Amino acid sequence: MTGHGQSSTKSGPNTIDVEVRTVNNRYLKVSARAPDLSPLFENEIEGLVREVLRRGSVTVNVRVSGLAGAAGGSVSQGALKAYLQEAKKASVEYGVLFDVEWGSLLQLPGVLETKGSVDDPAILEAVRKGIRSALTDLQRMRMAEGQSMQARLLAYLAELESLVSRISSRAPLVLQDYQSRLEQKVRSAVESRGLELGDIDVTREIVLFSDKSDISEELTRLDSHLKQFHGLFSQTESQGRRIDFLLQEMGRETNTIGSKANDSEISSHVVTIKVIMEQIRELVQNVE
Repeated sequence: MTGHGQSSTKSGPNTIDVEVRTVNNRYLKVSARAPDLSPLFENEIEGLVREVLRRGSVTVNVRVSGLAGAAGGSVSQGALKAYLQEAKKASVEYGVLFDVEWGSLLQLPGVLETKGSVDDPAILEAVRKGIRSALTDLQRMRMAEGQSMQARLLAYLAELESLVSRISSRAPLVLQDYQSRLEQKVRSAVESRGLELGDIDVTREIVLFSDKSDISEELTRLDSHLKQFHGLFSQTESQGRRIDFLLQEMGRETNTIGSKANDSEISSHVVTIKVIMEQIRELVQNVE
């Protein structure tokens, strides 16, 4: 699920600002940017994220301001020159005034190089606190989105259950219709040739058709999957992968029903089920 969280934490004269953003992803991918901290600390940031989140592309930005040693930094002349050259090219190409705002320019990635990184235990602990607070803020937003998603999922499941019920009601009639059509066609063909056909021959063909078109087991499993889907809403742990599995199994049973039923009405219901399942799949691709 998408989401945004932020926090601002004080540690003495220093302020730690943390921003966390998430977008949909089937897996958990964490990207951390903390230019004021040691690159090794980015691994710890990922660990803090993994304590809370299970899926999604997560971007974490950490900025520590008010550092006593900030004046000891230096400007990367190469990076600064490259930015200025590209800005000049763009101003000529688009016909706009080339005006440099140095404060903004120095904030571009790679322009300002600091000497060393923060290793003060108090500041690092404040960073951890800030990240946890931003993740909590993020989860509040994702929780609200999750409640909205649950309402839509329940509506989709109700539609699926209605369609499965219609298929279950229609299935016995398919055999009756086939028997009636078969008897009429066979007897008409036989009588036109002056032949006789025993009831046992027609019955044998009906039994064969019944075996090939029987979808009772698929309907039972599909109904079971729907009940399991409902049960996931009461779980407190991560259920995203469980939902993926259930959708896969529901798709398999639905395809089998469509291929075995040999009935236009049931085939129409199968198509609708597939459409709804695709809508569910898009909705839950990043559910925790």
